[in-house]
Amino acid sequence: MRVTRFIGAAAVLLSLGGAGPGLAAQEDAPAPALTLDPRSLALANEIIDISFPPESRHAMMARASETMLAQARTAASAAFGGTLDEDARRILDRFIERVRALSNRMIAEGTPAIFTAMARAYVRTFTFAELVQIRAFVGTPAGTNFMQRSMDLLADPDVARANTAYMAATFQALEPLQTELMEELRTYMESHERHRSEPTSGTR
Repeated sequence: MRVTRFIGAAAVLLSLGGAGPGLAAQEDAPAPALTLDPRSLALANEIIDISFPPESRHAMMARASETMLAQARTAASAAFGGTLDEDARRILDRFIERVRALSNRMIAEGTPAIFTAMARAYVRTFTFAELVQIRAFVGTPAGTNFMQRSMDLLADPDVARANTAYMAATFQALEPLQTELMEELRTYMESHERHRSEPTSGTR
């Protein structure tokens, strides 16, 4: 069971770090056919550029990903009752380093498409009049600060405590499901191999 929990924690760490904030869109989602209003799209792009300056987008998203990884690592340790030995901690730390490298690459590759999609989503979600008001808000010092600091709230002590506790509870809650999945897969593979090794009808 402890091994299963460790595998589950590692899987969640990978999903958190590898996806990165906002990079979990399904690749096979159909592209909307709706033609967007050019005025609204131009306004939405202004909002995106002010809220998430192109030159600092990677750093903003990487900080959020790093915060989530750190919290997930603490939660993974807590799910074991804080009893990971030194070898297990080294394994987990090496894994996190690989996840961090993967996350950075995926953020770099996925960010342009994500922010293009966000601008289009703004147009579909808000009216032109609403976009004008949003643009006015993000153009103020308070609005700009609010938008650019929003991802950093993950590192706030209260948010970090709540998020870490949530992740630790999730790791424990997932354990029976992971055990069930591994057992079902093992049974399936054994059955599959058995059928493959059996002679087909008509074989002498």
